[in-house]
Amino acid sequence: MSSAWSLRGFDAVVYKELRQIVRSPATLALAIMIPTLQMILLGYAINTTVEHVPSAVYRGDRGRAAQAFLDALRGSRSFDIVLEVPDRAALRAAIVAGRVRVGFDVPENFTADLVAGRHPAVGVLVDGSDSAIAQVAYGAAGAFAGIPLRDVTDPAQPAFEVRPRVLFNPSMRSADFFVPGLIGLVMQNITVMLTALAIVGERERGTLDQLLVTPIGPLGLMLGKMLPYALVAGLDFAALLLTMRFVFGVPIAGNVVLLTALSGGFLITALGLGLLVSTIAGTQLQAMLMSVFLLLPSVLLSGTIFERTLMPLPMQVVAYLIPLTYYIDILRGIILRGAGIDQLWPSVIPLLAYGLFVFVFASIRFARTTR
Repeated sequence: MSSAWSLRGFDAVVYKELRQIVRSPATLALAIMIPTLQMILLGYAINTTVEHVPSAVYRGDRGRAAQAFLDALRGSRSFDIVLEVPDRAALRAAIVAGRVRVGFDVPENFTADLVAGRHPAVGVLVDGSDSAIAQVAYGAAGAFAGIPLRDVTDPAQPAFEVRPRVLFNPSMRSADFFVPGLIGLVMQNITVMLTALAIVGERERGTLDQLLVTPIGPLGLMLGKMLPYALVAGLDFAALLLTMRFVFGVPIAGNVVLLTALSGGFLITALGLGLLVSTIAGTQLQAMLMSVFLLLPSVLLSGTIFERTLMPLPMQVVAYLIPLTYYIDILRGIILRGAGIDQLWPSVIPLLAYGLFVFVFASIRFARTTR
């Protein structure tokens, strides 16, 4: 038999590799935990049934017909009325801010027109930034046209119309929903992984210890290691923004300067996460597995691909522990809906607080590991 096909030493190699795996329990634990986490998150996060879409109502009429229409909405599985606004401007503003996905506009004299047989029309504003939800919400809203209102209308006669209108993405292109979210996902992934692998790689090669015996202080070393990757991430952001605009044809409805400034805040968070991983991981393999461990919840729970409001409540709570969740809201708010800082502050404040905490905590751990 040819020596190339000989099994001599097979058992020794298997024994050696098993010893190597057992000798690194952290790597083994990550290798087992990540597939399990994938199964749990995918099982809970993926829900293609669009129900209980958060909605707002403007009631220009306070009569019994308007109340009966509102009761019919609340009794449906399609919409959850979470907000009642004082005027039409507030109705649109709630959608721009991302607080609701659908807005119902019950016109003035709705009850009187019904009684007089004039067939009034209820306006419906649908947030088109998520094309999957928009299509279902558009159809579900239209299905309310002419439904009989208890003690008000004749069940045999359609008494009013429903006129849905899609905002921000009238053609309901899926690219308008997915591509802005991918900017945040790619930025986090590349920044965390590059920062973590670079620092752990230095530690594995022993060059980090050599740097520590020079006059360079821990703070100077940390910032010096991170600044180049911050610049790379900035270039990535510019390239991704240009690709979104000119390759996928997604226009930027809001302020680009505001978008860039808030992206800088998210960049600090991503750098802090990469630094934190580098202080925990002992090898580059562990650093890569930890980066994937961070990536999975970010993909599945942040709203990058799956709408958060369709997930079970526990998964929605977990989503707010992920910094990308807030950045996705900021990206889609500015790019698709043209939101300003006054409408984005519920996402901006948690993102900046999260970033500051992670960066400071990771810096303290880095300083201790380099003593």
